[in-house]
Amino acid sequence: MQIPKEGVRLHKTNFAAIGQQLQPLLESGDCYRLIIKPWSEKRSLSQNSLMWMWNSDISTQVNAISTEKLSDEEIHEFLKGMFCPEKEIEILGESKIVRSTKLLDTEEMTFYLRRIEVWCLTKGIKIRIPPNSEYHTKRLINE
Repeated sequence: MQIPKEGVRLHKTNFAAIGQQLQPLLESGDCYRLIIKPWSEKRSLSQNSLMWMWNSDISTQVNAISTEKLSDEEIHEFLKGMFCPEKEIEILGESKIVRSTKLLDTEEMTFYLRRIEVWCLTKGIKIRIPPNSEYHTKRLINE
């Protein structure tokens, strides 16, 4: 078993195999940081679809009252800049801090969407939340 950079889903059936992977690292005498946090899957297709629906809702309403016309993609970049958490990525040995919804897990994406929803409420922008959406269901559970 090789431990991928993005982490591994730890449970009782793979605990021993993970320990075997870590043992050689510890024998080197170096110190490492081990972070344990609850497992959460990457953002869902449902969350991604809702985000793009909202980008469209926002751009339609903004464009209706502004001479400057913004695309859904421009709205996406604007909202990422305001609300998307920074993540570190490594490319060819170099680290870079980026804001990307692709890197969010389902809980982070729910929080990101919630921040957009609140921002829209404060700006008087109406966004659709389909009653059968994953986001709608999570909102009901958390309220």
